[in-house]
Amino acid sequence: MLRNTLIAAGLAAAVAIPAQADVPLTANLGVGQWSFDNNLDVVDHATPILGLEWALNNKWALELMYAEDETDTTSTNLETEVKSWSLGALRYAGDSEHVRPYVGLGMGELELENDAWDNVQTTLNAAAGIRFMFTDRFGARVEARAVHTLDNDDTNILISAGLNFFFGSTEPKTEMVVEEEVVVLDSDGDGVNDDVDQCPGTEAGVRVDSFGCPLPVAQVASIRMMVNFASDSTVVTERYFSDIAELAAFLQRFKDVDVVIEGHTDSTGPAAYNQKLSQRRANAVADVLVNEHGIDRARLQAKGFGESDPIASNDTAEGRAENRRVMATLEVEYTE
Repeated sequence: MLRNTLIAAGLAAAVAIPAQADVPLTANLGVGQWSFDNNLDVVDHATPILGLEWALNNKWALELMYAEDETDTTSTNLETEVKSWSLGALRYAGDSEHVRPYVGLGMGELELENDAWDNVQTTLNAAAGIRFMFTDRFGARVEARAVHTLDNDDTNILISAGLNFFFGSTEPKTEMVVEEEVVVLDSDGDGVNDDVDQCPGTEAGVRVDSFGCPLPVAQVASIRMMVNFASDSTVVTERYFSDIAELAAFLQRFKDVDVVIEGHTDSTGPAAYNQKLSQRRANAVADVLVNEHGIDRARLQAKGFGESDPIASNDTAEGRAENRRVMATLEVEYTE
């Protein structure tokens, strides 16, 4: 019969598999108590139970269960052999490795045999239980199982408790992870990988930002203009036109920069007169910047200092010539 074939194959597998083998098989050995439906006409009794369980994963398992013992009929006291087997699935709940509740569903047969009759019925089994693991291999479980006969529509209850032994490997499973070597290129050697470099081809030594683009470099631009005048004169001579043009170009480049145009004199004559003369000289240079080069007058501050700030000695003709001057000095810090 199919039942005998399944049971023999299961028992042979359990005996053949040694402990430590990497086979997820658990052997269950226990004792159950039958509570039969009255229609079966047999006395409730205890029975040994053997089960083999194959784990599909941490939540699901297949189970083959077999129970066999003798009892008596209730009406005639006739000795009757009771055999039951089932094949089904178990579903474990929770994440605990030590206390594991489960439910099960399967199909099988219930056979009652004595000298008067032999009754074999197809059964539908529904179970609920809890497994307790004491170690990685040894444990125990208690279970309540309803065995419903599809032929006679009887429902029988089998309450059981037993021990179990796990044959599979108890070592944690480890998966070999092969890390692929990722080759990251930095073609221009600026320290920013090509996949994020927004400015490829940066020259060596140039400082860059996180996107590989050159950082602005702070630079300083400066200019110093000096225009000298004849004694008691405010006329800007042609020899200084190029100097004034350079200052105009500087102001046109840096349009947010203003400049102070300083007028000076030597010490010849009264100080009050020299103060006014220095102012006229500063105004004369400012007029050239405005009229000849289009510089906004609002950016020019013409200021006379008179004879108060000489750069040479007024005791000599050469020193007085140097002091008769208009000066403008600018220094600008910028980035490119």
